[in-house]
Amino acid sequence: MTRARQLQNSYLKAKSNSFAAHTSASLRNRRPRTKDALEIRIRLLDKAIVTGDIPALRKLSVTGQGFVNDGIRRRAWPLLLRTHVPRREVISDSEKHKDESQVELDIIRSFTHLSSESKSKQIIKKQRQTDLQDIIMDVLQRHPKLAYYQGFHDVCTTLLVVLGKEAATLAAETLAMFFFRDCMLDNLEPVLDQLSLMTALLRLEDPEVQDFLDKSETLPFFPLSWVITWCAHDLGDFAKIARLYDFLICFNPLMSVYLTAAVVMSRRDELFEVECDNAMVHTFLTKFPKDVDLERVISHAHQLYTTYPPESLQNRAESWLDVNSCVNTFNRPGTSLYNNDKIILTAVDFGPIDALLSQPRIKKTKETSALSKYPTSALQLYRRNMAAMVAFSAASVGTAALLLMNSTVFREWLANSGLR
Repeated sequence: MTRARQLQNSYLKAKSNSFAAHTSASLRNRRPRTKDALEIRIRLLDKAIVTGDIPALRKLSVTGQGFVNDGIRRRAWPLLLRTHVPRREVISDSEKHKDESQVELDIIRSFTHLSSESKSKQIIKKQRQTDLQDIIMDVLQRHPKLAYYQGFHDVCTTLLVVLGKEAATLAAETLAMFFFRDCMLDNLEPVLDQLSLMTALLRLEDPEVQDFLDKSETLPFFPLSWVITWCAHDLGDFAKIARLYDFLICFNPLMSVYLTAAVVMSRRDELFEVECDNAMVHTFLTKFPKDVDLERVISHAHQLYTTYPPESLQNRAESWLDVNSCVNTFNRPGTSLYNNDKIILTAVDFGPIDALLSQPRIKKTKETSALSKYPTSALQLYRRNMAAMVAFSAASVGTAALLLMNSTVFREWLANSGLR
């Protein structure tokens, strides 16, 4: 072997060893960095919880892994919902709520993953269902002006699994009164009003997507179940559901609409490959994407929220929600969970919210329905497709359709318009 070849081989061997050593070191360093990042996040979460730092918790809910695990959620969620302080005494037995029968039907369909011939699983399922019904009925009996809607049991199920019955009961009351109140009135019109604002968001951020939806006469009601359950009905991965709740609990109730807009825009390329037909587009969009990049969507939703805050968005859209909508009262003194983003160390006073429930709905516009702004032809087509989806679609699609078809405002609008 020549001297030149020996030198070349020595160089290549040294280079190979150096690369191997560098790679090994990189791998060793990479693992601690990931671990260190998680440990730093946990320390930041702990500090924010101990000090009651709401802005810090909000910031952490937007990035990375949110609140990381259920152990931290059991500390963070009650703090954010102000259920970490003593509440009122247990209510005495009251009259049967008008929606109790519907609650019982939904309870029967809950915790299906525990359906098994195993006796132990059957016992667990029965106990979970009993706990879930107790949580829902506690909310309805404390606040009889609230109406139960199909989907609230999905919200309460998430709370029960993460927090346990006692804490979930308190959390469900706060969510119902401050976040989901618009869903729990005598009809779904306030929720349809919220969803209508998604059209404005898409028009502002991605006009091509909204043009496509307009061309296919697709109305913005396809993500109804996403908004009224915070995706708990549509996502099969509980870890993703909990991650979304980390985020949504931290912000105005309208954040779920910003989230839906972000999801739609994340699917723009796939959407444009769908035939521009109402039924095809609606069916495609109604199915929440299982492979969604959740962190990217959350980040985009937060960016939309920051750019177009709820009041600004309503003004831009020239479509205003009810003055006493949970969206508009969320930061209003007297009906807010916080005092300038500072935790109030007393139990939540639900009196002002109960008072709002007794007041008539007031809008800045003369429109009487969220549906009045859409062409008759689009609504007629929408009704026909909704009926088909109720009859033939999978549960995740059919539920949203059924909820809308059964809403008082939708039926009344159809009757007044002569659409049968």
